[in-house]
Amino acid sequence: MLCRLIQFVARQLIPDRFRCMVSRLASIAWAAFMASCCFMTLANCVKSTWPTLPSRHICLNLVNDLLHNPVDITEILHTGKLLIAERDGKIQLIDVHDAKSFALSPELILDISDKVLAKGDHMGVLGIAVHPRFKLNGFVFIMYSAETDDREFHHRQRISRFALLSTNGSEIDKFSETVLLEIYQSAPTGGQIWFGSDDHLLHIAVGDGSRSRRSRFDRGMHSGKILRINVDVDLSRDGNVPYKIPDDNPFAHQPSTLLPEVFAYGLQNPWRCSEERREMKRGTAQIRIICIDVGPKFSDFNIIQKGGMYGFMDEAFSPCHDLDNCRNTTKLKSEFRLPICRYPGVAVGGVFYNPWNSYLFADYMRGSLHYLKPTGSGSVWMRGPVEVVDNETCAPAHRPLTHQTVLNLHQVSDRILYMLTVSNDQTAEPNGHLYRISMPKWGSLSKRTGNTASQLTVNCPIFVNILCLLYLFFLLRQDSFLSALTRVIIP
Repeated sequence: MLCRLIQFVARQLIPDRFRCMVSRLASIAWAAFMASCCFMTLANCVKSTWPTLPSRHICLNLVNDLLHNPVDITEILHTGKLLIAERDGKIQLIDVHDAKSFALSPELILDISDKVLAKGDHMGVLGIAVHPRFKLNGFVFIMYSAETDDREFHHRQRISRFALLSTNGSEIDKFSETVLLEIYQSAPTGGQIWFGSDDHLLHIAVGDGSRSRRSRFDRGMHSGKILRINVDVDLSRDGNVPYKIPDDNPFAHQPSTLLPEVFAYGLQNPWRCSEERREMKRGTAQIRIICIDVGPKFSDFNIIQKGGMYGFMDEAFSPCHDLDNCRNTTKLKSEFRLPICRYPGVAVGGVFYNPWNSYLFADYMRGSLHYLKPTGSGSVWMRGPVEVVDNETCAPAHRPLTHQTVLNLHQVSDRILYMLTVSNDQTAEPNGHLYRISMPKWGSLSKRTGNTASQLTVNCPIFVNILCLLYLFFLLRQDSFLSALTRVIIP
Protein backbone atom coordinates (compact mmCIF):
# COMPACT_ATOMS: atom_id res chain seq x y z
CA MET A 1 0.00 0.00 0.00
CA LEU A 2 2.84 2.42 0.90
CA CYS A 3 4.69 1.63 -2.35
CA ARG A 4 1.56 2.28 -4.44
CA LEU A 5 1.01 5.59 -2.66
CA ILE A 6 4.60 6.69 -3.38
CA GLN A 7 4.21 5.65 -7.06
CA PHE A 8 0.97 7.66 -7.37
CA VAL A 9 2.55 10.79 -5.85
CA ALA A 10 5.62 10.41 -8.08
CA ARG A 11 3.46 10.21 -11.25
CA GLN A 12 1.63 13.38 -10.28
CA LEU A 13 4.71 15.45 -9.32
CA ILE A 14 7.52 14.19 -11.55
CA PRO A 15 7.44 14.99 -15.30
CA ASP A 16 7.64 12.08 -17.71
CA ARG A 17 11.09 12.97 -19.02
CA PHE A 18 12.62 12.73 -15.48
CA ARG A 19 10.88 9.55 -14.31
CA CYS A 20 13.52 7.24 -15.78
CA MET A 21 16.38 9.11 -14.10
CA VAL A 22 14.54 9.23 -10.75
CA SER A 23 13.85 5.50 -10.98
CA ARG A 24 17.54 4.79 -11.54
CA LEU A 25 18.59 7.03 -8.64
CA ALA A 26 15.98 5.44 -6.35
CA SER A 27 17.29 1.95 -7.06
CA ILE A 28 20.85 3.04 -6.34
CA ALA A 29 19.80 4.88 -3.13
CA TRP A 30 17.88 1.81 -1.93
CA ALA A 31 20.91 -0.42 -2.52
CA ALA A 32 23.20 2.06 -0.73
CA PHE A 33 20.79 2.27 2.21
CA MET A 34 20.68 -1.53 2.50
CA ALA A 35 24.49 -1.69 2.34
CA SER A 36 24.91 0.91 5.11
CA CYS A 37 22.42 -0.91 7.33
CA CYS A 38 24.27 -4.18 6.80
CA PHE A 39 27.70 -2.75 7.53
CA MET A 40 26.53 -0.86 10.63
CA THR A 41 24.88 -3.97 12.03
CA LEU A 42 27.98 -6.03 11.26
CA ALA A 43 30.16 -3.45 13.02
CA ASN A 44 27.98 -3.65 16.12
CA CYS A 45 28.25 -7.43 16.06
CA VAL A 46 32.03 -7.34 15.79
CA LYS A 47 32.26 -4.73 18.54
CA SER A 48 30.11 -6.76 20.91
CA THR A 49 32.39 -9.75 20.56
CA TRP A 50 35.44 -7.85 21.80
CA PRO A 51 36.67 -9.10 25.20
CA THR A 52 34.86 -7.47 28.12
CA LEU A 53 35.21 -8.06 31.82
CA PRO A 54 32.48 -10.23 33.36
CA SER A 55 30.44 -9.13 36.34
CA ARG A 56 31.79 -9.91 39.79
CA HIS A 57 29.51 -10.61 42.74
CA ILE A 58 29.87 -9.85 46.45
CA CYS A 59 27.81 -10.08 49.62
CA LEU A 60 27.58 -7.29 52.21
CA ASN A 61 27.30 -8.54 55.79
CA LEU A 62 26.33 -5.86 58.27
CA VAL A 63 28.79 -5.59 61.19
CA ASN A 64 27.50 -2.39 62.84
CA ASP A 65 25.01 0.36 62.00
CA LEU A 66 25.50 2.66 64.98
CA LEU A 67 28.12 4.99 63.51
CA HIS A 68 27.90 8.73 62.77
CA ASN A 69 29.44 9.91 59.48
CA PRO A 70 32.33 7.42 59.37
CA VAL A 71 35.11 8.40 56.96
CA ASP A 72 38.11 6.12 57.55
CA ILE A 73 38.94 2.74 58.99
CA THR A 74 42.09 1.01 60.18
CA GLU A 75 42.95 -1.97 62.36
CA ILE A 76 45.07 -2.78 65.36
CA LEU A 77 47.13 -5.50 63.73
CA HIS A 78 46.10 -9.10 64.35
CA THR A 79 43.64 -8.26 67.14
CA GLY A 80 40.30 -8.17 65.33
CA LYS A 81 39.77 -4.60 66.55
CA LEU A 82 38.93 -1.84 64.08
CA LEU A 83 39.26 1.89 64.66
CA ILE A 84 36.59 3.94 62.88
CA ALA A 85 37.21 7.66 62.39
CA GLU A 86 34.05 9.78 62.35
CA ARG A 87 34.09 13.10 60.54
CA ASP A 88 33.25 15.26 63.56
CA GLY A 89 36.29 14.08 65.54
CA LYS A 90 35.30 10.89 67.33
CA ILE A 91 37.26 7.65 67.08
CA GLN A 92 35.24 4.47 67.69
CA LEU A 93 36.50 0.95 68.39
CA ILE A 94 34.67 -2.16 67.15
CA ASP A 95 35.76 -5.71 67.96
CA VAL A 96 34.75 -7.66 64.86
CA HIS A 97 35.58 -10.95 66.61
CA ASP A 98 32.74 -10.27 69.04
CA ALA A 99 29.63 -12.07 67.80
CA LYS A 100 27.50 -9.32 69.38
CA SER A 101 29.24 -6.45 67.55
CA PHE A 102 26.11 -5.92 65.44
CA ALA A 103 23.98 -5.15 68.49
CA LEU A 104 26.60 -3.39 70.63
CA SER A 105 27.36 0.31 70.42
CA PRO A 106 30.92 1.15 69.31
CA GLU A 107 33.34 2.02 72.09
CA LEU A 108 34.37 5.70 72.04
CA ILE A 109 38.14 5.81 72.64
CA LEU A 110 38.93 9.41 71.57
CA ASP A 111 36.95 12.62 71.13
CA ILE A 112 38.70 15.65 69.62
CA SER A 113 35.56 17.25 68.20
CA ASP A 114 36.45 20.52 69.95
CA LYS A 115 39.63 20.72 67.81
CA VAL A 116 38.16 19.59 64.49
CA LEU A 117 36.68 21.90 61.85
CA ALA A 118 34.04 19.72 60.18
CA LYS A 119 31.95 22.23 58.21
CA GLY A 120 31.65 21.40 54.51
CA ASP A 121 32.90 18.67 52.21
CA HIS A 122 36.44 17.33 52.63
CA MET A 123 36.57 18.75 56.13
CA GLY A 124 36.80 17.18 59.58
CA VAL A 125 38.76 14.02 60.29
CA LEU A 126 40.30 12.82 57.03
CA GLY A 127 42.37 9.79 58.00
CA ILE A 128 43.63 7.57 60.79
CA ALA A 129 46.59 5.20 61.00
CA VAL A 130 47.91 2.91 63.73
CA HIS A 131 51.65 2.61 64.23
CA PRO A 132 52.95 -0.81 63.10
CA ARG A 133 54.40 -1.30 66.61
CA PHE A 134 51.24 -0.16 68.36
CA LYS A 135 51.48 -2.91 70.98
CA LEU A 136 54.79 -1.43 72.13
CA ASN A 137 54.24 2.34 71.86
CA GLY A 138 50.44 2.75 71.64
CA PHE A 139 50.71 5.47 68.96
CA VAL A 140 47.77 6.48 66.76
CA PHE A 141 48.08 9.12 64.01
CA ILE A 142 45.19 11.30 62.85
CA MET A 143 44.82 13.77 59.98
CA TYR A 144 42.13 16.40 60.49
CA SER A 145 41.03 19.93 59.57
CA ALA A 146 41.47 22.72 62.11
CA GLU A 147 40.64 26.40 62.19
CA THR A 148 43.24 29.08 61.51
CA ASP A 149 43.56 32.71 62.55
CA ASP A 150 45.35 33.55 59.30
CA ARG A 151 42.71 35.17 57.07
CA GLU A 152 44.72 34.33 53.98
CA PHE A 153 43.82 30.64 54.40
CA HIS A 154 40.62 28.70 54.87
CA HIS A 155 41.88 26.09 57.36
CA ARG A 156 44.84 23.96 58.45
CA GLN A 157 45.34 20.28 57.74
CA ARG A 158 46.99 18.85 60.81
CA ILE A 159 48.77 15.50 61.16
CA SER A 160 49.11 14.60 64.85
CA ARG A 161 50.21 11.70 67.00
CA PHE A 162 48.22 10.47 70.01
CA ALA A 163 49.07 7.82 72.60
CA LEU A 164 47.09 5.36 74.72
CA LEU A 165 46.01 6.60 78.11
CA SER A 166 47.29 3.38 79.73
CA THR A 167 49.05 0.29 78.45
CA ASN A 168 46.24 -1.98 79.65
CA GLY A 169 43.31 0.00 78.28
CA SER A 170 42.01 1.04 74.88
CA GLU A 171 41.26 4.72 75.56
CA ILE A 172 43.47 7.24 73.77
CA ASP A 173 44.77 10.24 75.72
CA LYS A 174 43.31 13.38 74.19
CA PHE A 175 46.02 15.56 75.78
CA SER A 176 48.90 13.50 74.41
CA GLU A 177 48.68 15.17 71.00
CA THR A 178 51.97 15.90 69.27
CA VAL A 179 51.58 17.89 66.06
CA LEU A 180 53.89 16.54 63.36
CA LEU A 181 52.89 18.72 60.44
CA GLU A 182 50.48 21.53 59.61
CA ILE A 183 49.53 22.43 56.04
CA TYR A 184 47.64 25.65 55.36
CA GLN A 185 44.94 25.34 52.70
CA SER A 186 42.88 28.01 50.94
CA ALA A 187 40.03 25.64 50.03
CA PRO A 188 38.61 22.34 51.30
CA THR A 189 40.39 19.27 49.96
CA GLY A 190 40.80 15.63 50.82
CA GLY A 191 43.66 13.66 52.27
CA GLN A 192 44.70 10.40 53.88
CA ILE A 193 47.49 8.86 55.96
CA TRP A 194 48.80 5.30 56.09
CA PHE A 195 51.93 3.35 57.01
CA GLY A 196 53.85 1.56 54.31
CA SER A 197 53.65 -2.19 54.82
CA ASP A 198 57.29 -2.73 53.90
CA ASP A 199 59.12 0.36 55.22
CA HIS A 200 56.86 1.40 58.16
CA LEU A 201 57.08 5.01 56.95
CA LEU A 202 54.12 7.35 57.27
CA HIS A 203 52.63 8.35 53.90
CA ILE A 204 50.49 11.50 53.74
CA ALA A 205 48.23 12.24 50.76
CA VAL A 206 47.54 15.99 50.60
CA GLY A 207 45.07 17.60 48.22
CA ASP A 208 45.67 20.88 46.42
CA GLY A 209 43.64 23.43 48.35
CA SER A 210 45.68 26.42 47.21
CA ARG A 211 44.46 29.33 45.12
CA SER A 212 46.91 28.57 42.33
CA ARG A 213 46.40 25.35 40.36
CA ARG A 214 50.12 25.25 39.68
CA SER A 215 51.06 24.83 43.35
CA ARG A 216 50.60 21.07 43.10
CA PHE A 217 53.50 21.02 40.64
CA ASP A 218 55.64 23.18 42.93
CA ARG A 219 57.87 20.78 44.87
CA GLY A 220 58.49 23.52 47.41
CA MET A 221 54.89 23.33 48.70
CA HIS A 222 52.99 20.57 50.52
CA SER A 223 49.72 20.92 48.58
CA GLY A 224 48.92 18.32 45.92
CA LYS A 225 51.58 15.86 47.05
CA ILE A 226 52.25 12.45 48.50
CA LEU A 227 54.54 13.01 51.48
CA ARG A 228 56.67 10.33 53.12
CA ILE A 229 58.25 10.73 56.58
CA ASN A 230 59.83 8.64 59.33
CA VAL A 231 58.03 9.12 62.65
CA ASP A 232 60.36 6.85 64.66
CA VAL A 233 62.47 9.57 66.29
CA ASP A 234 65.15 8.95 68.93
CA LEU A 235 65.43 12.11 71.06
CA SER A 236 68.96 11.31 72.21
CA ARG A 237 70.19 10.76 68.67
CA ASP A 238 67.90 12.87 66.45
CA GLY A 239 67.08 15.71 68.81
CA ASN A 240 63.69 17.32 69.45
CA VAL A 241 62.21 16.92 65.96
CA PRO A 242 58.72 15.60 65.13
CA TYR A 243 59.93 13.34 62.30
CA LYS A 244 62.88 12.47 60.07
CA ILE A 245 63.33 12.45 56.30
CA PRO A 246 63.92 9.01 54.78
CA ASP A 247 67.25 8.90 52.96
CA ASP A 248 65.69 7.41 49.82
CA ASN A 249 63.07 10.14 49.37
CA PRO A 250 63.49 11.51 45.82
CA PHE A 251 64.28 15.08 46.93
CA ALA A 252 65.98 14.33 50.26
CA HIS A 253 69.38 15.56 49.06
CA GLN A 254 68.22 18.26 46.65
CA PRO A 255 68.46 22.08 47.06
CA SER A 256 66.60 23.61 49.97
CA THR A 257 63.92 25.03 47.65
CA LEU A 258 62.50 21.50 47.31
CA LEU A 259 60.67 19.90 50.22
CA PRO A 260 62.46 16.70 51.26
CA GLU A 261 59.14 15.19 52.45
CA VAL A 262 57.76 15.06 48.89
CA PHE A 263 57.51 11.56 47.44
CA ALA A 264 55.25 12.32 44.41
CA TYR A 265 53.48 15.46 43.20
CA GLY A 266 50.90 16.96 40.83
CA LEU A 267 47.73 15.56 42.46
CA GLN A 268 44.45 17.46 42.78
CA ASN A 269 42.46 15.57 45.40
CA PRO A 270 43.97 12.21 46.40
CA TRP A 271 40.92 11.05 48.34
CA ARG A 272 41.94 7.44 48.90
CA CYS A 273 45.12 5.40 48.44
CA SER A 274 45.89 1.75 49.11
CA GLU A 275 48.77 -0.66 48.80
CA GLU A 276 48.95 -3.86 46.80
CA ARG A 277 51.40 -6.42 48.10
CA ARG A 278 52.50 -9.01 45.55
CA GLU A 279 54.54 -11.94 46.77
CA MET A 280 57.53 -12.60 44.56
CA LYS A 281 60.01 -15.45 44.33
CA ARG A 282 62.51 -16.21 47.10
CA GLY A 283 60.29 -14.73 49.80
CA THR A 284 60.40 -11.15 48.51
CA ALA A 285 57.42 -8.88 47.98
CA GLN A 286 56.61 -5.99 45.66
CA ILE A 287 54.56 -3.08 46.96
CA ARG A 288 52.43 -0.98 44.63
CA ILE A 289 50.55 2.14 45.77
CA ILE A 290 47.34 3.04 43.90
CA CYS A 291 45.79 6.47 44.55
CA ILE A 292 42.51 7.83 43.23
CA ASP A 293 42.89 11.47 42.26
CA VAL A 294 39.42 13.03 42.07
CA GLY A 295 39.05 15.94 39.66
CA PRO A 296 36.06 18.06 38.62
CA LYS A 297 35.06 15.70 35.78
CA PHE A 298 37.16 12.56 36.09
CA SER A 299 38.83 10.34 38.66
CA ASP A 300 42.32 9.22 37.73
CA PHE A 301 43.74 5.97 39.05
CA ASN A 302 47.48 6.40 39.52
CA ILE A 303 50.24 3.99 40.46
CA ILE A 304 52.39 6.18 42.70
CA GLN A 305 56.10 6.02 41.94
CA LYS A 306 58.97 7.76 43.68
CA GLY A 307 59.51 11.21 42.19
CA GLY A 308 56.59 10.83 39.79
CA MET A 309 54.59 13.78 38.45
CA TYR A 310 50.85 13.35 37.93
CA GLY A 311 47.81 15.30 36.77
CA PHE A 312 49.46 17.08 33.85
CA MET A 313 46.99 15.97 31.12
CA ASP A 314 44.54 18.71 32.08
CA GLU A 315 47.19 21.44 32.03
CA ALA A 316 48.03 23.76 29.12
CA PHE A 317 51.69 22.71 29.09
CA SER A 318 50.83 19.05 28.49
CA PRO A 319 51.77 17.71 25.02
CA CYS A 320 48.54 15.67 25.02
CA HIS A 321 45.15 15.98 26.70
CA ASP A 322 43.60 12.57 26.09
CA LEU A 323 44.66 9.36 27.81
CA ASP A 324 44.80 7.31 24.60
CA ASN A 325 46.79 10.00 22.79
CA CYS A 326 49.19 10.37 25.72
CA ARG A 327 49.90 6.65 25.68
CA ASN A 328 50.97 6.86 22.04
CA THR A 329 53.02 10.07 22.14
CA THR A 330 56.79 10.27 22.51
CA LYS A 331 56.80 13.85 23.82
CA LEU A 332 56.27 13.03 27.49
CA LYS A 333 59.01 13.92 29.94
CA SER A 334 60.58 11.12 31.96
CA GLU A 335 58.96 12.27 35.22
CA PHE A 336 55.43 12.30 33.77
CA ARG A 337 53.22 9.42 34.93
CA LEU A 338 49.99 8.49 33.17
CA PRO A 339 46.96 7.14 35.05
CA ILE A 340 46.15 3.48 34.50
CA CYS A 341 42.48 4.40 34.14
CA ARG A 342 40.33 7.53 33.91
CA TYR A 343 36.84 7.07 35.35
CA PRO A 344 33.99 9.46 34.39
CA GLY A 345 32.75 10.13 37.91
CA VAL A 346 33.75 10.52 41.55
CA ALA A 347 35.52 7.30 42.52
CA VAL A 348 35.97 6.15 46.11
CA GLY A 349 38.51 3.49 46.85
CA GLY A 350 39.71 1.29 47.07
CA VAL A 351 41.45 -1.98 47.75
CA PHE A 352 43.37 -4.45 45.67
CA TYR A 353 41.60 -7.76 46.12
CA ASN A 354 44.09 -10.56 45.51
CA PRO A 355 41.64 -13.44 44.79
CA TRP A 356 40.37 -11.42 41.82
CA ASN A 357 43.75 -9.90 40.97
CA SER A 358 41.73 -6.70 40.68
CA TYR A 359 41.25 -3.29 42.26
CA LEU A 360 37.83 -2.77 43.84
CA PHE A 361 36.29 0.73 44.07
CA ALA A 362 32.93 2.51 44.31
CA ASP A 363 31.18 5.41 42.64
CA TYR A 364 30.43 8.09 45.23
CA MET A 365 27.49 9.65 43.39
CA ARG A 366 25.85 6.60 41.78
CA GLY A 367 26.46 4.13 44.61
CA SER A 368 27.72 1.47 42.18
CA LEU A 369 30.72 -0.83 42.59
CA HIS A 370 33.38 -1.60 39.99
CA TYR A 371 36.72 -3.32 39.62
CA LEU A 372 39.83 -2.74 37.54
CA LYS A 373 41.97 -5.53 36.14
CA PRO A 374 45.41 -5.03 34.55
CA THR A 375 46.07 -6.08 30.99
CA GLY A 376 49.17 -7.97 29.92
CA SER A 377 51.43 -4.90 29.86
CA GLY A 378 50.06 -3.48 33.13
CA SER A 379 49.88 0.08 31.73
CA VAL A 380 46.20 -0.22 30.76
CA TRP A 381 43.51 -1.53 33.11
CA MET A 382 40.02 -2.62 32.09
CA ARG A 383 36.90 -1.92 34.14
CA GLY A 384 34.11 -4.33 35.04
CA PRO A 385 30.92 -4.15 37.15
CA VAL A 386 30.48 -5.54 40.67
CA GLU A 387 26.99 -6.56 41.75
CA VAL A 388 25.80 -6.92 45.34
CA VAL A 389 23.99 -10.23 45.74
CA ASP A 390 20.88 -10.24 47.93
CA ASN A 391 19.68 -13.83 48.12
CA GLU A 392 20.31 -17.19 49.78
CA THR A 393 23.85 -17.44 48.41
CA CYS A 394 24.99 -14.93 51.09
CA ALA A 395 25.23 -15.22 54.87
CA PRO A 396 22.12 -14.55 57.00
CA ALA A 397 23.29 -11.02 57.94
CA HIS A 398 23.62 -9.86 54.33
CA ARG A 399 22.17 -6.49 53.29
CA PRO A 400 21.55 -4.78 49.94
CA LEU A 401 23.39 -1.56 49.11
CA THR A 402 20.36 0.69 48.64
CA HIS A 403 20.03 4.40 49.49
CA GLN A 404 23.59 4.50 50.78
CA THR A 405 26.79 6.28 49.80
CA VAL A 406 30.09 4.41 49.94
CA LEU A 407 32.82 6.39 51.71
CA ASN A 408 35.65 3.92 52.13
CA LEU A 409 36.89 0.41 51.39
CA HIS A 410 39.59 -1.20 53.51
CA GLN A 411 41.40 -4.53 53.65
CA VAL A 412 42.81 -5.74 56.97
CA SER A 413 45.83 -7.94 57.54
CA ASP A 414 43.93 -11.22 57.16
CA ARG A 415 42.68 -10.09 53.70
CA ILE A 416 39.11 -9.44 54.88
CA LEU A 417 37.43 -6.50 53.15
CA TYR A 418 35.34 -3.88 54.96
CA MET A 419 33.17 -1.05 53.66
CA LEU A 420 31.96 2.18 55.26
CA THR A 421 28.71 3.78 54.08
CA VAL A 422 26.33 6.52 55.14
CA SER A 423 22.59 6.64 54.60
CA ASN A 424 21.24 9.03 51.98
CA ASP A 425 18.42 9.86 54.37
CA GLN A 426 19.58 13.08 56.02
CA THR A 427 17.27 12.56 58.98
CA ALA A 428 18.59 9.09 59.84
CA GLU A 429 20.51 8.92 63.13
CA PRO A 430 22.87 7.17 63.38
CA ASN A 431 23.59 7.14 59.66
CA GLY A 432 26.82 5.14 59.34
CA HIS A 433 27.27 1.45 58.54
CA LEU A 434 30.18 -0.97 58.65
CA TYR A 435 29.96 -3.98 56.30
CA ARG A 436 32.13 -7.03 55.86
CA ILE A 437 32.52 -7.99 52.21
CA SER A 438 32.34 -11.69 51.43
CA MET A 439 31.93 -13.86 48.38
CA PRO A 440 28.64 -15.63 47.59
CA LYS A 441 28.34 -19.37 47.97
CA TRP A 442 28.87 -20.19 44.33
CA GLY A 443 26.88 -22.83 42.56
CA SER A 444 24.02 -22.04 40.30
CA LEU A 445 24.88 -18.34 40.62
CA SER A 446 28.38 -18.69 39.15
CA LYS A 447 27.07 -20.82 36.28
CA ARG A 448 24.44 -18.25 35.40
CA THR A 449 26.93 -15.36 35.38
CA GLY A 450 29.84 -17.01 33.67
CA ASN A 451 31.07 -14.88 30.78
CA THR A 452 29.62 -11.57 29.68
CA ALA A 453 31.45 -11.55 26.36
CA SER A 454 29.99 -14.87 25.23
CA GLN A 455 26.47 -13.71 26.14
CA LEU A 456 26.90 -10.62 23.99
CA THR A 457 27.98 -12.74 21.02
CA VAL A 458 24.91 -14.98 21.25
CA ASN A 459 22.55 -12.01 21.38
CA CYS A 460 24.03 -10.50 18.23
CA PRO A 461 21.81 -11.29 15.18
CA ILE A 462 24.64 -12.13 12.81
CA PHE A 463 22.40 -14.33 10.63
CA VAL A 464 20.50 -11.17 9.64
CA ASN A 465 23.73 -9.67 8.34
CA ILE A 466 24.50 -12.79 6.30
CA LEU A 467 21.10 -12.61 4.60
CA CYS A 468 21.60 -8.92 4.01
CA LEU A 469 24.97 -9.42 2.34
CA LEU A 470 23.57 -12.20 0.16
CA TYR A 471 20.82 -9.84 -0.96
CA LEU A 472 23.38 -7.19 -1.95
CA PHE A 473 25.48 -9.77 -3.77
CA PHE A 474 22.57 -10.90 -5.95
CA LEU A 475 21.43 -7.31 -6.47
CA LEU A 476 24.82 -6.30 -7.86
CA ARG A 477 24.74 -9.27 -10.23
CA GLN A 478 21.54 -8.05 -11.86
CA ASP A 479 22.17 -6.55 -15.30
CA SER A 480 19.37 -4.02 -14.91
CA PHE A 481 20.91 -2.55 -11.76
CA LEU A 482 24.41 -2.37 -13.24
CA SER A 483 23.17 -0.79 -16.43
CA ALA A 484 21.16 1.77 -14.47
CA LEU A 485 24.24 2.60 -12.39
CA THR A 486 26.34 2.95 -15.53
CA ARG A 487 23.83 5.27 -17.24
CA VAL A 488 23.77 7.53 -14.16
CA ILE A 489 27.53 7.74 -13.87
CA ILE A 490 28.14 7.98 -17.63
CA PRO A 491 25.02 9.55 -19.25
